Amino acid sequence: KQAKASEKAEKARQRMMQLEATRKRREIVREGVIARATATSNATSQGGAEGSALQGGIAQITGQQNRNTQASRQDEELGNKVFKANRDYAKAGSMIAFGGGISSLGSAFS
Repeated sequence: KQAKASEKAEKARQRMMQLEATRKRREIVREGVIARATATSNATSQGGAEGSALQGGIAQITGQQNRNTQASRQDEELGNKVFKANRDYAKAGSMIAFGGGISSLGSAFS
């Protein structure tokens, strides 16, 4: 029962981590949209909307957004591996407990 409860808790924590990662990626996209809009607005108000500086700035913003999104995905992937390892560990613990119980039963008959 303990192993099943532990596995259930790990699944819930993993789901929570995945939801947080999804929220983080959405926030990264929102921040990128706002940064690009701000850069475009500032360049337009200063008469530089047609220049290459605006395009370079937008490219930098997009590049940073992509790096942040990739980092978030890598963090989520690593987190999923940790949760899987924790579930495997809990399952192994239940097998050890089961083996100990059988061993105790065998000792009782001796």
